[in-house]
Amino acid sequence: MNHKFIFRLCVIALVLWLVKMGWDRVEGDDGMMLVYFFAVGLAVGLLIVKYVLPAFGDAVGTLVYSSGEKVQPAESHKAAAKMAQGDYEGAIAEHEKALAADPAQTYPIAEIAKICAERLHDPRRALQVLQKHLDAREWSEEDSAFLHFRMVEVHWHQLGDFTSARQVLEKIITLFPNTHHSANAHHKLKEVEQAEYRHLQEQRARSGD
Repeated sequence: MNHKFIFRLCVIALVLWLVKMGWDRVEGDDGMMLVYFFAVGLAVGLLIVKYVLPAFGDAVGTLVYSSGEKVQPAESHKAAAKMAQGDYEGAIAEHEKALAADPAQTYPIAEIAKICAERLHDPRRALQVLQKHLDAREWSEEDSAFLHFRMVEVHWHQLGDFTSARQVLEKIITLFPNTHHSANAHHKLKEVEQAEYRHLQEQRARSGD
């Protein structure tokens, strides 16, 4: 336990003991009770200023300035710098360093896939990255669903492969039944089907011109 916290508890306990002792002495003496309450009020005020307010300030500061999330590794900042320079392979290398240090994180995997698909215009490589890491270890339900949904986005938005996007969504529904991942996959499945229908209608309209 923190020594500063123990000291504060001891001070508060001592003050409470003095308050009790003082009450026993002045009880029944109206004149002394006025002085007693004044002294108690002064002591309580000093305690609040000395200990309570600083502790409250520390708690508020922690709440405001700490996100509660893990701090991203230095490699992610280096990767961002590489991205700003247009060095996409360099950014991928930095994310791979982060993965080498902690293979259980999904952020670098998703970023590598995003760079491959959107910056290098190589969605097939993005899918290979995602599948490789999905197969490499046992993922939590949350992380596995996250990576599978990233695959859906690549199939759908980068490749226009509605069939594969549907297949991955159906896999999510099978893997995680009766979860919010399954519900999200059902919702996304309708979006993919609607997008595919519009795509087919546009193709038919063009072929009829």
